[in-house]
This record gives sequence, C-alpha cells and structure tokens, in this order.
Amino acid sequence: MLCFYIAPQHTQRALLTKEYRLSILRISLLLALVASASDLRAERSVEDEYKALLWKTAKTIHQYYVEEVHPDSLAQAAARGIFNSLDPASEYTLNARAQLDSKDAARLLNHRFYTLMQMAQAIDENAFYPVTADTLIRFGIAGMMEILDPYSVFLEKRNLDNFNIQTQGKYGGLGFRIQVVYPDSAIAVWSLVHDQTPAALAGVKSGDLITAINNTSTRGMSAGVAADSMRGEPGTSVTLTLERADRPTPFDLTIERREVQMNSVSLTTLFPDDTGYIKLDSFQKGSSREVFNAIVELEEQGMERLIFDLRKNGGGYLEEAVQVADLFLPRNRLVVFTAGRAFRDTARYETSEDALLRDTPLIVILNHMSASASEIVAGDIQDWDRGLVLGTTTVGKGSVQQIVHIDDRAELKLTMAAWHTPSGRSIDKRMRKDSTLVRGYDKDFKTLRLERIVRGSGGITPDIEVSGRTGSRLDAQLSGFYSLNNQFFYYAREHRLKYPDLTPDFVASPEDLAAFRAFAENREFDYISELEAQVGELDKVAEGEEYNQLAKPLGHLTDEIDKIEEQHWQENEELIAWRLTFAILEKAFGEPVAEAYNVTVDPQVLEARRIIADPSEYQMWFDKGEIGTPEEDSIAQEDGSGDLQ
Repeated sequence: MLCFYIAPQHTQRALLTKEYRLSILRISLLLALVASASDLRAERSVEDEYKALLWKTAKTIHQYYVEEVHPDSLAQAAARGIFNSLDPASEYTLNARAQLDSKDAARLLNHRFYTLMQMAQAIDENAFYPVTADTLIRFGIAGMMEILDPYSVFLEKRNLDNFNIQTQGKYGGLGFRIQVVYPDSAIAVWSLVHDQTPAALAGVKSGDLITAINNTSTRGMSAGVAADSMRGEPGTSVTLTLERADRPTPFDLTIERREVQMNSVSLTTLFPDDTGYIKLDSFQKGSSREVFNAIVELEEQGMERLIFDLRKNGGGYLEEAVQVADLFLPRNRLVVFTAGRAFRDTARYETSEDALLRDTPLIVILNHMSASASEIVAGDIQDWDRGLVLGTTTVGKGSVQQIVHIDDRAELKLTMAAWHTPSGRSIDKRMRKDSTLVRGYDKDFKTLRLERIVRGSGGITPDIEVSGRTGSRLDAQLSGFYSLNNQFFYYAREHRLKYPDLTPDFVASPEDLAAFRAFAENREFDYISELEAQVGELDKVAEGEEYNQLAKPLGHLTDEIDKIEEQHWQENEELIAWRLTFAILEKAFGEPVAEAYNVTVDPQVLEARRIIADPSEYQMWFDKGEIGTPEEDSIAQEDGSGDLQ
C-alpha cells in the first residue's frame, strides 16, 4: 500500500519557522500557475478531478508512451508530484510488501492509482493548509511528466493556445509580436506579423509601446498575460493605449480582432547570380504549399540553384515534412519511417509525386535550433545524396508526438514513436541509448546513392561545418539580453521619424554608429566588460587599510580597462552595424525588408552561395567518403524546439 503522513495541526503550527514560511511562499508561487484553471473547476471534487484528468493521463501514458513505464514508477511519480504541493512536514512512504503483486499491468495500474486517489482525498480532507482539488491533481500530473522525455507535455489554457498557434499557423488576435521593455516596464510592439494584420491596418507601428490594454496598465505585466489579453474571438474588439516616438501624449486605438494567418516562408529572394533562397520558419499546416509556390516563383525568375534555410526551424507536422521532401526527391522514395511500442507495424512515408526541383543544385542550411521536421527533410536530402547540408549540428530530436484529448481545455502531447531517416539511422540525442526504438547510435550508416558514411544519434551533422555569426558581451548588453533595455529598439523607433526619406537599401555608416553610441550613452548605457565586473567585485570586498593599499593600483587598472573597453567598441563595429541596420530597416519597412538585407551579409548564407555557385567545389563535397565525425557523447541542445506531430 501507499502510506503517507500528514503532520497533526499542533505539530504543523510548531514548524512555522522562517525557513518554513519561505517554503510556503515558494509553494504559493507555484500554485499561482494553476490558479486560472482552478477558477474553471472550483466545484469539482478530488475524485472528479482524478477521473477527468489524472487517471486518463496515466492510462494514456501506460498504453501509448514510446517506452514502457511500470505502473509503480508512474504512481510513485504522481505521488511525489502531489506531495510537492504540500508543506515540508508532510511525507509518504511506499510499502512494497503490502502492494498488489500482479503480472497484469492494467490491473496493477488500476490498483496503484486507486490508492493514489484515496491518498489525494485524505490530503484534501485533512491537510492543515488547504490545497484545492484541481491543484493536487495537477501537481500529480506534473510529477508523472517529470519522468518522461522533455517533449511530452500536459497542455492547458495558454500553453495549449500557443501550441495550436504554432502548428495551425493562425489565431484570433491583432497580429504583432511583443516583448517587455525597460525602463518603461511596458509592452513593446516588437514587430508586425505582416502588413495586412488587423493591427497593421488599424495603424499600429513596430516600435509602439503599449501602456494599457482595455484601460488596464501594462506596467509589471508579463508578455504572456499581455498576449492573452489581446487575443480573442474574431469580431471582438480590444482597446490599446499606445505611446509613439512622434506623439507627445499616449493615445487610444480600438482594434477589431480577426483571424491572423502566419506565413511559414518568411523570405523568398533571388540573388544577382541567379541563386534562389527560401527561408522556412516552421512546418505548420500549408507550409509545403508555401514552399512549392516559392520554388515556382523563383524558377519563373530564372533560378539556377537553391539555398533552403531551415535554421531556427523547430519542426511541426510530419506530413508537411514529407510533402516538402517530395518537392526535391523522385516519386516513391522513402522519406522517413516511424516505430513505437504502441503500434503494431512500422509506418513508412514515401514521396508520391515527381520532384518539382529534381536536379537543381541544392544546399540546406541548419543550426543548433533546427529540429524534428527540419531534421527529417535535411536527413532525406543527405541520405539520398540529393544536396548538401551546411551549418552546424542540429538539436537531435528523433521522436514523434501525438495529441490526446484529455478534457475540454487540456490535452496531452505524448511521445509515441521514434523516427528514422531513409538510411535507417536515428538522429535522436534524448532517448536512452539502450532503447529498442533508437538503433545504431554507435553504428555507421551509408547514404543510399553514393554510399557515403553518415552517423546517427547526434543530430544531423552537416556535410559542411560553417559557424554562424557570434555575439559578444558588448552586443548582449546593448541588446538588453539581461536588462530588457534594448538600445537598438529605442534608437530605431526614433530613427525612422528623424529620417523620413530613408530607403530600403540603407546600411548603417560610421556616422550612424557614432550617433547610436551617443544615444545609448545619453540613456545612461554603461558597458561593463568582464574585467570591469571582476574589479567591481574586488572593490566590494576590500575594506579598511587593505582598500587604501589597493586604491592606487586599482585606479591604474581602471584606466587600462577603459582603454580595453574602447577597443571592444572598435572590434564590435561590424556586429553593431549589422544589428543596427536590421533594427532600423525593420522599424521603417517591416521584417521582410530587414531579412532581405540580413541574407546579403549572413556568413553562412554567403558561404553557401560561394560553394553552390562553383560546380567543382559543390561536387567535391559529394566525393568525400564520410560525413562528420562520431558524437557518442553529444549533449542535446536546450532550446525549446518545436515538436513533430
């Protein structure tokens, strides 16, 4: 049986030490995360919540999860989660000898979780600090999710809405991206989704500051809460109070929400040497049609070769990945196959049409944020020797998630299968290496036409390793990565007003860099190098006579650090000019114009253009007998990538 202990009331009162009260405060903050869900189900009992959510989730995991999870492990994880919602004096123990011993896994699961429900009911009735029924159950679900892979997620309310936006590519709202900015503590209109959104048509500008939403101040408001406040059913309205650089006072703008369609192809362009370029941001519904249209458009303009950019593309729908691969591969070619514990047969996905772009030279660009569906497409191009892959090693997410309906406002995104490229390799970094579903992490595979050696397990290793643009400490501070005080944002929102004759071919000059630096310093920006930070720490701890002895050498050191920091400004001129140019173009003309500039100076794109335009060098990479090097101990990237559905 599952035994647990709830401290008597007199004992609990005695435990109210300072440390204990801090623990309660931390728990209260956790409970705030589910407060909105509590409002919707406040009338439901523990048994109701258990049957509606926890039990259904547990059964789904037991039946469909990619790896078998023993009922005891699942029940213990749920119990740990439930007790995380209580005070530190409450504890439980698992008495294994008193447990039902059965080889019938379903019966065992039912017994363990019936005991768990009794435990939750006892807590609900006896705990000194009341915890709502839905909170207990959600902590239990959170406990179960912790023992699964990071891509299996219990989705409710905002997370479910955001997930649907990412995969469906549309939502009811206004159509712009936001970010909290300081020192205003306001919600900034970071960029418009496109120029036909409700916000754009109503007159919202990139760079506007939202100081209130429906008369509720945004000061101290998180970006998530602000987004929830502005999204809603199409046809309803929301009033924004805006501050604009050329307006002396805030003004109100009432906008009718509409369905906002988000494009997954963010840029299509033809370079002067007739090299085409397509940037695909996600594999949402309709992405393959967008790529098809982009290829047709480029071919009509005389494209002779193509660069297909999948950097930062976290994935999406499996079917869309298959259809995108179909654009480059002949009919009846294997694209991917999946296998899972809950499925009797292996599922094979093949191309069904003749290739739209069969022989045109092709380079796919990837980086450490390319995942899932992006890795499937790149793996196909590589395994069939159809083109080259350039960039850096990808995330290594070789699993497939499916959505299971749990409740009216809750769904379980559960990993149910592993996928493999046409050569048979799994590129997964997350799943256990002893898994029967992830084969050959230490094995060499061969591409299917040229028989080049290619490996699995460590993500997609590019044919051509080319690093992207790297940042710096100065760049991070100017961009407000930690302070949210982005100097580029504030400068760009004013620049377009001072220079109304600005054209899309603008590139920041040395004079612009000097003006930007003066602007930042006038806003009290103070660059702190690593050396200055270390001296500052020394200055804090030095006291009395010791400090007096150090004062003179520290003063000399500070002068030298000032010279070094000035050198950092000079060394970062190219990086600052790029970021400043992008920010100014985006605020003045929108993201497409800024992205069109960006690809002309992007080091990975430039290298791809150089290689693909040289037939002999392009062919040379296919002549190499091996792609990449073994990565037996590679570590997965923590990047919050999208999932394969």
